[in-house]
Amino acid sequence: MRNYILLILICSNSLLAQKVKNEFFALHNIIRGDSTYNTFDKQVELVKNAGFDGIEINQIESFDGMKTALDKYEFKGSYFYIKLQLGEPMDNRIEKAINSLKGTNTIIAPYILADTKRFKANSPEGDSEAIRLLQIISVWSKKAGLQVAIYPHFSFYVERTDHALQLAQKINRKNVGLSFNLCHWLATTNLTERTQLKSHLKEINPYLKMMTISGAYDIISQKKSIFDDYILPLGTGSFDTYDLLKYMVKTIKYKNPIGIQCYNIKGNKPQLIKNTMSVWNGYKTRLENENK
Repeated sequence: MRNYILLILICSNSLLAQKVKNEFFALHNIIRGDSTYNTFDKQVELVKNAGFDGIEINQIESFDGMKTALDKYEFKGSYFYIKLQLGEPMDNRIEKAINSLKGTNTIIAPYILADTKRFKANSPEGDSEAIRLLQIISVWSKKAGLQVAIYPHFSFYVERTDHALQLAQKINRKNVGLSFNLCHWLATTNLTERTQLKSHLKEINPYLKMMTISGAYDIISQKKSIFDDYILPLGTGSFDTYDLLKYMVKTIKYKNPIGIQCYNIKGNKPQLIKNTMSVWNGYKTRLENENK
């Protein structure tokens, strides 16, 4: 009986001290464009020293420079952001790049564009072509032992998470899923849909390979650049990003990487990096110490 009580206490303490083990990475835009940290080497070194677990490899054009810097500093490329254009040949550099990432656990994250005169939104023709291209990426990625996350992006051919989910389900391959990107989800949903966020996250969770967050306002933006409302420094804005993380990490046990989106955030970028990590560490402490 005494041993049984001791076991219960140990288990209870374990639950109370549940660690947040999700990889936390930075999108390249957290430092890209800084006048001082203006090389891949400088950027990777800064982000690594700040405590992040990885950084985005942004586009095929940046691949060689970023991969060289990542190898030099023994740092992780958390995901590789690549363009797929419906109806156009695949960039012949992509296969080689994916193959060179073998053993890194870098997620391959394609965003999908289309000529709207040729491919209408959510059309059978467009989806068929998107599936064909994604299947090619899936095969290359599987050979390298990598996962694929379809990246929904506002105003692109695949802009909503429900569309990305439909494509992933039709492809039906273990290494193909999607990304949830808070800013793009806010940009493509109405207020009614936002009340259903948690049920939607539960639905897509089995397919979710990664997610990106930011500070944000929970409004329907009227600004010319809507991301001025949907991409703010972490810990700011009226959208409860912490509650989103709490639901993901503690309620539905999301285990995959979490990234910070900083597109077009103005000001001192090294300070932004420092502040972001401070807020993230605060979130982690809260998550690890809350019972539910």
